[in-house]
Parts: sequence; C-alpha cells; structure tokens
Amino acid sequence: MIKIRLERDFNVAPELLWELVVDPDHYRFWTEAFSEGSTFYGEWTKGSKIRFVGEDENGLESGMISEIAESRWPEFISIKHAGLVMGGVDDYDSPAAREWTPALENYTFTSKEDGTCTFEVEQDVPEEEAEEFKANWENSFDRMAIRLQTSGDVGKVITLREKSSQRPEEIWEKLVTPEKVKSWNYASDDWHCPNAENTLAIGGEFHYEMAAKDGSESFDFGGTYTDIEPPEKLYFALGDGRKVRIDIFEKPDGCLIEERFEAEQQNNLHLQRQGWQSILKNLAG
Repeated sequence: MIKIRLERDFNVAPELLWELVVDPDHYRFWTEAFSEGSTFYGEWTKGSKIRFVGEDENGLESGMISEIAESRWPEFISIKHAGLVMGGVDDYDSPAAREWTPALENYTFTSKEDGTCTFEVEQDVPEEEAEEFKANWENSFDRMAIRLQTSGDVGKVITLREKSSQRPEEIWEKLVTPEKVKSWNYASDDWHCPNAENTLAIGGEFHYEMAAKDGSESFDFGGTYTDIEPPEKLYFALGDGRKVRIDIFEKPDGCLIEERFEAEQQNNLHLQRQGWQSILKNLAG
C-alpha cells in the first residue's frame, strides 16, 4: 500500500462541504466517479460502523466494510477500512480483503479567511492502483463542484437513511400509531415522548410532545400531512412550514427508510443531522 494525497479548493464554507460529503443524496452523485450506484449505510460519527457499497439487481451488496476512526465536525473525518463485501457476503480474511485492511481514508476540511475551504484527501491504496484512484478523485472533485453549483439542496435539505430488519408494514405501524410512536420518538435517553396524537389523513395533523425526563423542557412537534401512501410514503409539513418526506423501500432482508427534511436556522446542520438520525435509528430498531 502507498498513500496518495490530493486537494481542491471549494467556494463554500467547510460546513457545507461536509454536508456534500456525508449526505446520502449528494454522496451518490460525487462517488459515481468511482462506482455508479455507490452508496453507504451507517453514520459518520466516531466509532460508527459504515458500509460503502453498491447493490446489484437482487439487492446484494459489494464494497467496503469500514469504521469511522475519527470525526471532528467540520474539520476532519478518518475512515478505517476493515473488510470487503462481495455478493452480499462480508469478507475479512481473503487475500483481496487483507490487501485492503487496514487502510485509512482521511478527509480534511480547512477553512480559509475568505469563507471558502480546502478539501484534502489522503488514502492508502495498492501501489498498482494509485494513478487510477488519483484520476477518480479528481473526477469526484469536479462532480462536487458541479453539485454545489447546480443543487439548491446542499445545506438546506438533510437526508437520512436507516436499514431495518422489519418489513415496511411493521415500520409503518410504528410510524403512525400514537402508542407506538411514544416508544421510539426521542433523540437521547434523557428525553421521551409522553403524549402522541395523530389524525392520519391528508390535511390531518399530528402532535407529539417531546420532553426532557426531568421535566425541565418540552415542546410540541407537530405538522400536517400532505401525502400518504401506506406503507411506502408519509409526507408532511411541520408547524413552521418546513417539509419532511419519509419513504420506505422493501429490501430482501427488511426495508430501507429514507427521511428528508428542510433544515432549520437555530441549530447547526451537524446537530440537526445527529438528532434526527438518532430518532430514525430508534424507529428502525
């Protein structure tokens, strides 16, 4: 293995470039330089397991099994590759897997005085593949620049994904049944959802009480339904007008839940992504 290093300047702040890198919708676009249909499953927080894969027509994965070795928003991500996925089978022991493990892939986001940033990539790759990887990264940088210029969603719409071993019908029931909503609708163990009301109809409203367990804080999380197609689609507008879309896709081993929501202005993008991802993980579990 040898280490390659590349960098490119981008005309955005590190926070926005970070979103471009870690958001599933944008990730699928810029990684086409490496593999069409490439995606990931997992989170970009330190210690998290994450899979960088593509899927064939039968839903079988091929790609890399990895771990986020370090994550400091919005400055640095270190990915440690631990194994391969071939035809849906995890491989840690074959010669091909051992050639890639352990290997590091590091992203550094450096802020500049003019509000823009430099994106630097350092990656361990087999020596015979170094030039190919360099060319793919340069292509990816080009695609990142295109995405920033052409997409109005970067930093405005946050996309989250979670796989579940449950069937779409089971996730739907958890999503729309008030008593079941109370079992998963919280971002951390010191919060809960003591009350839930739901009128499941176009134009109908839901109201979920989000409260700290110590009674120090609570608020109403509510909205109005705009599109309902059980068990695949639930769209709504929040009380402040922001739009949320939840799509549920059947998979051979369960389902995939995708959630897209318009970001708010009070909290940074990273905190919003973490909080909503925790709730989505509870739903999927």
